[in-house]
Amino acid sequence: MTTKLYVDAPEYVEAMHVTAAPENYEELAALAGLYLDEITAFRYQINSIDSDPFELRVTRFKRAVMLQIRYMAETGITSSAGYKATQAQSVSQSIGATTVSKTLGETAANVSGTIVCDDALRALSGTGLLYRGVMHL
Repeated sequence: MTTKLYVDAPEYVEAMHVTAAPENYEELAALAGLYLDEITAFRYQINSIDSDPFELRVTRFKRAVMLQIRYMAETGITSSAGYKATQAQSVSQSIGATTVSKTLGETAANVSGTIVCDDALRALSGTGLLYRGVMHL
């Protein structure tokens, strides 16, 4: 599978109401497409985005890509390792003169975290692209 650029720089600039695309736009757009392909079961790798009859789904997918690009450009987080590093927490408990501390690093952050931003996930909600079937009964 190849990484597709679902949104080109001029389209991003117009839709996001900014004066210029991020400096490393091509890289961010490729990563955003890769991450969104993974959570949408590679829908637009398998099927052509241009032939999708549900225009709203295409529009919201492209919006999700743009929101993910903006998130990565603003935060500088472009990999799951970078995301996990920001999620590390330190917990400390003191009783009298005794203190116990524990840092929850990469392993703990990986349990529930994802590099795909909440705005991108919200853009995809209701499109059917996040559907995974019934988890349990």
